[in-house]
Amino acid sequence: MTITIERTERPAPSPRMATIALGRAEARRVWRSPFLWTGLVLSIVSGLAWSWTRLPTWETFHENSGMAAVVLAAALLITAQMAVARDHRAQTVETMRTMPTGPGRRSLGQLAVVPIAALAGLVLYAAILLLLLPTWPVGRFEPWAAVVVVVIPPIGAAIGLAAGRLLPAAVTGPLAVVAIFLALSVPFVFVDSADISFWPVTFVEWDFGYRYPHGWHLLYLAGLLVSVVALASWPAARRASVAIAAVSVVFAGYAVQHEAAITPDFIDTEAALRRTAPEMLDCRVHAEVRYCALPGYAPWIEYWRDAVEPVAALLPPGARRPSIRQIAAMDDMKPMTPGYPEMIISDSWGRIGGWAEDSRRRMARDYVSAGIGILTREPMTWLPCDASGQHRTVVGLWMLGRAAPGEGWTLPRTRYGQAEIQAAESLLAMPQDRVASYLAEHWSEVLDPSSTALAGLGVTLTPPPIPTEPPALPADGTMAPEDRGVCT
Repeated sequence: MTITIERTERPAPSPRMATIALGRAEARRVWRSPFLWTGLVLSIVSGLAWSWTRLPTWETFHENSGMAAVVLAAALLITAQMAVARDHRAQTVETMRTMPTGPGRRSLGQLAVVPIAALAGLVLYAAILLLLLPTWPVGRFEPWAAVVVVVIPPIGAAIGLAAGRLLPAAVTGPLAVVAIFLALSVPFVFVDSADISFWPVTFVEWDFGYRYPHGWHLLYLAGLLVSVVALASWPAARRASVAIAAVSVVFAGYAVQHEAAITPDFIDTEAALRRTAPEMLDCRVHAEVRYCALPGYAPWIEYWRDAVEPVAALLPPGARRPSIRQIAAMDDMKPMTPGYPEMIISDSWGRIGGWAEDSRRRMARDYVSAGIGILTREPMTWLPCDASGQHRTVVGLWMLGRAAPGEGWTLPRTRYGQAEIQAAESLLAMPQDRVASYLAEHWSEVLDPSSTALAGLGVTLTPPPIPTEPPALPADGTMAPEDRGVCT
């Protein structure tokens, strides 16, 4: 008896299922690519390094994470280009001819690298944000700026696919990265900053409170992404790819042109000052000190308290404790409360280690100088001055010595000599309660730069003649002097 076995042939998969299978296979390959993971780790490390030294704001965080996304996009460009070039290696072309799908279907399947790139961008954004804990960005969160960071890596991947279609050589990916880097760097050398809207990352260029058109920038990047994806799909549908790419380029061009058009060339000074006016600040009182932060910056008040409270506690009970006012790039040079002492603090603060300590030291020194009346909000008082012979200088050095023993902190923007330092050391050698009670009784005299308020404690310094008139303001078109003379 003869038995005949018939081979049951599997039905050929539909083109749609074959494309999906190719996409899954390509996604697995990309997910295992060392270029992807190396680029992801390198971009996370870069983003952390750029954000490590100072407390993050949402503006600086999106700028730094956007630059990290550019690093990731470069790695994904090389990854995607190598995926396309794989089809052109030795013996691969002949092998591909035996497969049930042609170059068109394979080009669609290789687009799986684009959503993976978007996922990698999301991982990058979340990783940098979480690794910066316990610090959290302050200010106003712009959702479109966050989406911009996520969109940049897919653009790099799509460019890699298109470059691989055009030039499948192994060196195409690295050369494309270098060429794009040079093309994006040229505007920084030859073009004004207001004309670089086509750069993938939006930079912090304007004063506090300005609403940058991140939405239009996102539309510009989305148009670029669609156009490059269309070019990468050229083998699948040539006419449709050309049409979609052309429309997307026009759309991207309109978006970036509109973005540049609505971005002012110059800062509106009056509008910027209105956004940081005293009534716009978030003010809170702790231990008799009033802290006024920019909108959204209130979490930083705790850092300011750590710097201020040790020196504010040394002021006599009846003394006025200067207020703290945060400013941005511009300052109206007017106190929040006329006649009340006040110091200013910028919109930057060290995040960790020596950077945080430097910010704390600077603020404590400025607060002491404001507390003894040397640093005020009057015009020209930000210039250095000569505090030699003034007894309040000795009190300021004593306060700094008590707040930071052995650190050798000095009064900012003032000049004095060894006599003032030795007088402060003599006060530090006395019991703190004795000096504190004496200052409480003679505080109004201490604030007078011409008085000898500390004579009762053995200080023999002789104050210099104190000018009765404030320093004259510089004439229009002239530079401010380097010094304001004797501290008044």
